[in-house]
Amino acid sequence: MAMEPRKTTQKAEAAAGAGMLQRLLHWLTVLGVLLLFAGGGVWGVITLRDPAVLQLKLVRIDGELRNLDRRELEQAVGAVVDGNFFTVDLDAVRAAALKLAWVDQVTVRRIWPDTLNMWVEEQQQLARWGDSQLVNGRGGVFTPESEALKTELPSLAGPADSATEIVARYQRMGSRFAALKLDIDRLVMDGRGAWTVGFKQGMELKLGHTDTEARVDRFVRLYPMLEQAEKRRVKRVDMRYANGVAVLWGEAS
Repeated sequence: MAMEPRKTTQKAEAAAGAGMLQRLLHWLTVLGVLLLFAGGGVWGVITLRDPAVLQLKLVRIDGELRNLDRRELEQAVGAVVDGNFFTVDLDAVRAAALKLAWVDQVTVRRIWPDTLNMWVEEQQQLARWGDSQLVNGRGGVFTPESEALKTELPSLAGPADSATEIVARYQRMGSRFAALKLDIDRLVMDGRGAWTVGFKQGMELKLGHTDTEARVDRFVRLYPMLEQAEKRRVKRVDMRYANGVAVLWGEAS
């Protein structure tokens, strides 16, 4: 009877040792699986970064291109398309396209398994900007080839950082003057902020640099009366007076 507690202790120690061994084998198995996956992952990354694996076979360009030379775009993009389907730098491709004057916006995406797709939006010129540039409807200025500047477009001009403001003013004024059957041919803001409008009909409007919106309102109300008051053609209207207006008359139309 004195030996019974010793036998019980030995059984407990054996059971505890077996459990520890089982847990050790379990964790060794888990570690082995993790190492296997890690090794496979490293192998996969190295393989997928190999330019010879999943090569790009097609760069597809979509979008309505009128002024943009497709071959010029293909050459610009082709110079930076490097790597395979997974490693090609989409930002670099997009940046290369945006360097071209007629490219406004670009979206680049991968199409499995071997295609790079580009959606290109071309600049929509609104007017000439200064002597050698064009401007779009958002006030974005771009410099195209000189042939594009020969297009019959209105002319906008002002300080270098004023394109957005001038385009917005041109669009607002254009809708106001259209009701008078007047078309803006030239809109200039000088360095002091003074505005001058030239119309295709041959008339010039001086608005100055203060209260210009109110002066436009006054001109819109006044112009129909000017047309009826004289048989001669209106050549210039100067709205820069607080209590009046100056009108220069031309020859009879």
